[in-house]
Amino acid sequence: MTLEPGHRPDPAKVAQHPASRPASSPTGRAARAALLYALAATALIVGADRLAAMASTDSTSAALLRESLSGVLIALTSLFIFFLIRSTTRPAAAAPMPLVGAAEAPRAVDETAAPEAEGHFEEALQKNQHLLYRFNPAHECYDYISARAAEWLGSPTEVLCAPGGWQYFARRTSTEDLGRIWASIGEALRAPGNDPIEVTHEYRLDSASAGPLWIRDAMTLLRHPDGTLKAIIGTASDQTAERSARENLRITLCSIGEAVITADLQDRITLMNAVAESLTGWSEDEARGQALATVLRIVDEVTGEVVSDPARPGLLIDRNGASHPITYSRAPIRMAPHDGGDTLGSVLVIHDRTEERLQRHALATQQTHYRALVENAPVGIFHYTADLLISYCNGRLAEILQSTPERLQGIDLHILSDEAILSVLQGALAGQRGAYDGPFITPVSANIHVLSIRVAPEYDMTGAVCGGIGIVEDRTAFLETEAQLRDTKERYVLAQRGTNEGLWDWDPDGGYLYLSTRLLSLLGLNSDTLRTTGTEWLKLLHPDDRARYHDDVVAHLRGETDHFESEYRIADKDGRFHWVLARGLAHRNQQGRVVRMVGSIGDITARKVAEEQLKAERDFSRGLIDGLPAPFFLFDQHGRLVLWNRFVSELTGLSDAQLLNAEAESLVIQEQEPVMAHRIESALLTGETSAEVMLRRIDKEPVPFLVIGRRVILGGKPHIVGVGTDLTERKFAERAIKRLNTELERRVAERTSQLSAALNELESFSYSVSHDLRAPLRAIEGYSAILGSDYGDKLDDEAKELLRRVRAAVHRMGQLIDDLLTLSRVSRKELDRRPVDLSVLAHAICEELRQQEPERDVRVDIAPHLEVEGDPSLMRTVLENLLGNAWKFTGRVEHPEIRFEATRHEGVDAFVIRDNGAGFDMRYRENLFRPFQRLHSDREFPGTGIGLATVARIVRRHGGEVWAEGEVGHGASLYFSIGQTALLQNGH
Repeated sequence: MTLEPGHRPDPAKVAQHPASRPASSPTGRAARAALLYALAATALIVGADRLAAMASTDSTSAALLRESLSGVLIALTSLFIFFLIRSTTRPAAAAPMPLVGAAEAPRAVDETAAPEAEGHFEEALQKNQHLLYRFNPAHECYDYISARAAEWLGSPTEVLCAPGGWQYFARRTSTEDLGRIWASIGEALRAPGNDPIEVTHEYRLDSASAGPLWIRDAMTLLRHPDGTLKAIIGTASDQTAERSARENLRITLCSIGEAVITADLQDRITLMNAVAESLTGWSEDEARGQALATVLRIVDEVTGEVVSDPARPGLLIDRNGASHPITYSRAPIRMAPHDGGDTLGSVLVIHDRTEERLQRHALATQQTHYRALVENAPVGIFHYTADLLISYCNGRLAEILQSTPERLQGIDLHILSDEAILSVLQGALAGQRGAYDGPFITPVSANIHVLSIRVAPEYDMTGAVCGGIGIVEDRTAFLETEAQLRDTKERYVLAQRGTNEGLWDWDPDGGYLYLSTRLLSLLGLNSDTLRTTGTEWLKLLHPDDRARYHDDVVAHLRGETDHFESEYRIADKDGRFHWVLARGLAHRNQQGRVVRMVGSIGDITARKVAEEQLKAERDFSRGLIDGLPAPFFLFDQHGRLVLWNRFVSELTGLSDAQLLNAEAESLVIQEQEPVMAHRIESALLTGETSAEVMLRRIDKEPVPFLVIGRRVILGGKPHIVGVGTDLTERKFAERAIKRLNTELERRVAERTSQLSAALNELESFSYSVSHDLRAPLRAIEGYSAILGSDYGDKLDDEAKELLRRVRAAVHRMGQLIDDLLTLSRVSRKELDRRPVDLSVLAHAICEELRQQEPERDVRVDIAPHLEVEGDPSLMRTVLENLLGNAWKFTGRVEHPEIRFEATRHEGVDAFVIRDNGAGFDMRYRENLFRPFQRLHSDREFPGTGIGLATVARIVRRHGGEVWAEGEVGHGASLYFSIGQTALLQNGH
């Protein structure tokens, strides 16, 4: 039964109760129990203080000891209170004895035992550092509570034991902690049965005397038979110091740069700091209670075996399998470290060597970079000791001294005879920087070098001078270059005076403009230099050009152009305008502002005149093209239309915008688009093409045209020029021919005869034309020879050069006519087949070539008895052209070689003439045997382009074939066959 606080039973009635007799008095038993409790509690408290003091060097061990002893004391207190309650609640028992801080309790009948027991109990409550209490939930007060509660709560124990006295505790505890405590109690009371339940809480208490305290409250929940809460007896202890110690330990461990792990005697982890968490990959909560070997796995770096010796470095394998180079130390945790007390566990301090390795690697890398920098430095570098002995030098110094680094290593610098250099070196040993610039004679050579030597002291780890460092620069070449630069500047000044361009220098800040001699000469002024202003210069410009000139200058000053360039007209002193091209470049300071602008001005009047003439010629050409009564096309290398005449626009009905860049295929009907694309590609490759196509017209029927195209080079790129012929009438004629086929067959013989006659007349005409052309050529040759002989002294060099070119052109035209006649004669001549020894012909032709150029040393290798059946004169023509080409195209080779032999090529017996001359691009080999098609310019190798065409006609008339192989810069091989199955070589 729970007593209300302040209730005091009548002592007389208590004395008359049978249970008040001494022999069986519950009060006596309670007194004895209180005495035993007091003695045990005092021993535990004193022992806890002494043990905590002994373990004060290890705050973790002290906290663990205090917690263990507090638990024992709480359990002892709970047993005592339980026994006391049972004694006081028996029907025959007397009321409980008066307690410290409780309302006056009924006095027991046993007047001798009760005071003694009460005194011992009060003494225990006074001496105990923990707060003991019994809480009555029915009255929300304490049945009894230790005197320490008055210090913590600031209220007398009588007030706390009065109804509602619990509120004084509630006011000094946060709502959050109170809610958590009652929630835990409610959760514990849900357990079935009515046995007492142990719960422990930690909360903050705002004490009246010591400020905020951390309290650990070990409660025993006493329950009614129905399981509801009857009372709470507990022991509250101040954990503030322990919490502070734990927090200090945590902060200390977190601030330690090394990984720290503590373990108990069973090598189970009890604590680890953040560095250890990062190193092992385990969090403290995960690792706590784990075996040390599980979390801390250390293996040998080489063998991979587990390392148990702390003296050996190893690799720590973290939770993710990554390895970390470490060293670690392990020490025991003892109860009394200085007196060899019992071991409580051990502490491991782990040092991560990863950063050290990185630093060593970085240091080695820096040393490597330094050595590479020194070895590749453009100056000589050396270190010397305090005894003036060279301890190191780079290759450049050895090169300057005409020695090797190995030979210079250890050389005593006292051997230098120049006291000026020695004094500089010795000054560095005294802590002074020094320099020497002057001549130096190397010990191994009598050559004098001009050296620049800079030295500085070298310090050791203590800051004392231990040697010196020197840098040596050979300034001999620099001085020579400086002299050459002065000469170059002088030549530049002289060249500037003789150049066709004038120089100018403009100062934007002052507005001054400086003009050179040549520029003043252009303006008709006689002076070395002239200083004027930009405004005055602008007045000399043509009024129509001033705005453009101003815009060009401003654009460059703003940085919109890389350089200044402008064309304008400027007046000389007589008022005549000259076209000039002005170029310049602005010089800027670090802020980007223009501080100077220099450039040149050249007279381009002649070029402008030529441009005007060219424009006039272009206009004339454009008028001529537009005046053609046939379509004219110009396609680029991609088959796009870039130029056309008015006839095309009118024929197709397309506007200029639609025609510009139109694809060639789009101009013909859809069925012929692939044909047109193929013809364009063919013209780009072969040089010419033709195609009959149907040109499209808007809203009209397409028109048939024969388009002939030829490749031309414009602007360095291939283009296709095409001209169309209207085939409308021819198409009508073809249809008429089909209708009149019978009549045509009857007249074919007559037409054939007429055609033969026409061909004969054409050959006669060609022959007469070629002869008639010779007359004016001979006249041009004669008159030019007269000019050269009679008036040569009156002609300047340019006129003589033009006259030479005229005579060369006449000679080339004559050669071209001869080649054309040869080609025509080859086509008409009847073949006179007979055995021909090509080897003999080749020897004779080569001998003629040697007589023409006796200074050339050409190695000629001709296979013997190369015989064939053919026309002797024509075969000589073939060999003259082929051997002549080989002789010509090896003219620029240091060791020319020509070889004539028989071979078999792709199953065909043939002859081949090989050389190691200029060669050709195989992509254009089909053009070799076409008239006027040449793969080399006249400047490189003269010729008309008829020779190989003549060879091809002769060979084909003999029933053979001719082809070529070659590579640019590696010679050529020309093959020909004469239409026979076996070669007549060596008589077979």
